Amino acid sequence: MKKKLKVLVLFDGTSPTTLDQDFSKELKTKDWKTEADVMAALGKLGHSAEHLAIYDDVDLVRQKMESCAPDVLFNLVEQFKNRTGFDQNIVSFFEMQDLPFTGCGSTGLTLCKHKGISKKILHYHRIHVPNFLVIPRGQRITRPKQLKFPILVKPVKEEASYGISQASFVQNEEQFRERVAFIHEKYNSDAIAEEYIEGRELYVSLMGNVRLTVFPIRELVFREVPPDEPKIATYKAKWDEEYRKRWGLRHLPFADNRWLRAYRSSTDAREQALFY
Repeated sequence: MKKKLKVLVLFDGTSPTTLDQDFSKELKTKDWKTEADVMAALGKLGHSAEHLAIYDDVDLVRQKMESCAPDVLFNLVEQFKNRTGFDQNIVSFFEMQDLPFTGCGSTGLTLCKHKGISKKILHYHRIHVPNFLVIPRGQRITRPKQLKFPILVKPVKEEASYGISQASFVQNEEQFRERVAFIHEKYNSDAIAEEYIEGRELYVSLMGNVRLTVFPIRELVFREVPPDEPKIATYKAKWDEEYRKRWGLRHLPFADNRWLRAYRSSTDAREQALFY
């Protein structure tokens, strides 16, 4: 029989929080569904779970560890003071305190957040990546000739497709300069420009350290997007339910082309349900 653990679930606070603040009301809302699902799953598995929200005081973690003495931290923290750039710093605190936690370590978070650095690492290990260029703020916006159109332009460090829209797909010099300048000004961020490669949007989740568990592959299917338009996982494509419905965007189990053609050609709702 597996050991039942005492788990402290950490998640983001949207305003200053206290040590034993009750979030039972928030956990019943749609915006807190992930946190609620984690708490419920841990309880269902027989583990004892408490929660703590962090906004601007990391010392709350130390205080909670003293009073709660959990076996592990289940880390859902993605920001600090509503700024997503500091999630790796939160994890660094866990590491410095020798606290066992779930999720990626601080080095991994730092490297994967910078799209330019992560692509260089992949390329070093002979994994193919699109040709790309990082354009820092304050630098003259120019495109080297080896970077071919069409090009995708986006913030170099943002995540969850923040800063990506259909306007990110540029096909000429004017669009290129305008979009890079927009990223610099709107997001106060360096920009990365990479050659657009038509393909499929696949999601693969991994769990583990030395021995990895690979979860079933999922695909973002663009059912109503015209064939001559780029299929991009924009911010709206991920987070705007009305937009997703309008363009027939679905996350489906990955399958071969015959399976996808059968789904895309089906107009019967009962037939489409079979593909889930």
